[in-house]
Amino acid sequence: MNRARRNLVSRGLCACVLCGAHSLGLAKVLPSNLTPVVGPGYRPVDDDERGLWQSCEELEKELSASSLLVGDPRLTAYITAVLAHLLPDRSADIRVYVVHDPEFNASMTPNGMMIVYTGLLARMRNEAQLAAVLGHECGHYLRRHTVQSWRNFKTKTGVAAFLSAVGVPGVAINQTLLLSLSSYSRALESEADAYGLELLTAGGYPPRAAAEIWSQLIAERKASAAERKKRYRDTSIFSTHPPNAERLQDLSDSAAVMERASAGHPAYSDRRKEWLAAIAPLRPGLIEEQVKLNDPGASLYLINALAQDGWDGTLLYYQGEVYRMREEPGDAALAAEAYAAAVKYRDAPAQAYRAYGYAQIKAGKPEEGHKALQRYLQMSPDAPDALMIRSIIGP
Repeated sequence: MNRARRNLVSRGLCACVLCGAHSLGLAKVLPSNLTPVVGPGYRPVDDDERGLWQSCEELEKELSASSLLVGDPRLTAYITAVLAHLLPDRSADIRVYVVHDPEFNASMTPNGMMIVYTGLLARMRNEAQLAAVLGHECGHYLRRHTVQSWRNFKTKTGVAAFLSAVGVPGVAINQTLLLSLSSYSRALESEADAYGLELLTAGGYPPRAAAEIWSQLIAERKASAAERKKRYRDTSIFSTHPPNAERLQDLSDSAAVMERASAGHPAYSDRRKEWLAAIAPLRPGLIEEQVKLNDPGASLYLINALAQDGWDGTLLYYQGEVYRMREEPGDAALAAEAYAAAVKYRDAPAQAYRAYGYAQIKAGKPEEGHKALQRYLQMSPDAPDALMIRSIIGP
């Protein structure tokens, strides 16, 4: 996948990337009368588009054989079913690929390939939030934003080459061009947001779900910055996406208008139970992927945000892991408390018993610690450290 990943970056124009760290748009109520320019079974109509499709088809071949793909057909089927709620007449044109990558991101190519990152899935609290992201990406696809961006890019880089040839300073050209391209992309992002909201509400999901995502993301970024004693920064003037705070306001205002307009409509559903059931087998791995980034502020925020829907053994274990890895004064005690709380839940992972066992031994409670380590071995008899654990607890 290394080459495919590089291609995904180098061919960035073939993917309208969500770019969670940098998104959104110019506080306003978004339009609600957009129509698709791509119909079911759509095929490229000119050389520009055919070239983009060919590049993306080559990437899709590499991606389909990648070791970074999440090999869970049930998850792919679930995401495809969510797309069917959003696009009941054309979801068959979209192929879903879930890849192991801790970034908050998703993308949609003009030939119908959708890439969903595990970092995105880790942060979703319900199906409605996932549908909001998928709807945004479908907005790019249905409005042919990639082709528009590509043509705009070619035109403006051609102008830049001409200005350079006649002696205009390169720095001035690059800054002007970058600002122009960023502004163009921001307009498309806002349009994709608007279309995504239409699809979201038509699919029976609450329109506020889109704003919830950005509220959570902003809070996570602020928690990360505060932990590192850094100033939180939203986006630069060169960002291709509108600032997060502005995007949040746009989506919040638009959702309020849509909810008022749909008074009397059957109650929206965020389908949280369905989401939790679908993601349950993968959730420990998704959270571990985030914790291993060693960003304690972001990880603790994420764990606490997910725990708003109820604490469980997995969340408490990884909360303890964040404290253990951070190693600030008092963190050892906080980690021990989290491990002790985790093993009280039936869904506690085996690692929670190992961590709890070590913490109890360190606290001078070897009997309790050995019991926990024995439970760990019962759950993971073939664990890589099984021999070491048995030497600790004895016969």
